[in-house]
Amino acid sequence: MVQLNSGTQLKFPVVFDKEKREVYLTGEAFFEVQKDEKRPFYVIADGIKIRVYGTSFNVNTHDKERVQTVLVEGSIGLSAEKGGPEYRMKPSQLGEYRRTDASVNVKTVDIEPYVSWKDGFFVFENQTMEQIMNTLSLWYDVNIFYTNEQLKNLHFTGHVKRYDQIDNILKAIKSAVGVTFTIKDRTICISK
Repeated sequence: MVQLNSGTQLKFPVVFDKEKREVYLTGEAFFEVQKDEKRPFYVIADGIKIRVYGTSFNVNTHDKERVQTVLVEGSIGLSAEKGGPEYRMKPSQLGEYRRTDASVNVKTVDIEPYVSWKDGFFVFENQTMEQIMNTLSLWYDVNIFYTNEQLKNLHFTGHVKRYDQIDNILKAIKSAVGVTFTIKDRTICISK
């Protein structure tokens, strides 16, 4: 089973190969995959190859600098698509593939901020304004304009309902960070 987030494409064959099951992802998706040792399951996502050993996990390729994979349960192996060692991940670990140097880093994290989208929430844990607004622009299909580039570096922590009106989310950010949002057509202008 696969849940796709907004702005996501998943490519897969009409019928899987007899030796492997392989899909291609651009965007963000949550996977629940049954183990099948005779036909391993692979997710190819913007430079990384994830081998699935029967598990549930989230993959996000929206960030310009990295691809993030969070393991909820089970086991997966993460490697660069062009080759290299496979990093086996355990539950509650984040595997981060850096696009600039094709490196892979695995660390233990709180998985909630990475998978809460599938349950109808945005969870922002000390994220920059730019990261938050990139997420909101994908979900609400809006453009973002900053009157000052320094505004991109402001940080915010908060939990908000994903299906709320964007105005409610912007009010929460405004009260915490002290910025002003002006909405015209499909563009949000952010100023101090």
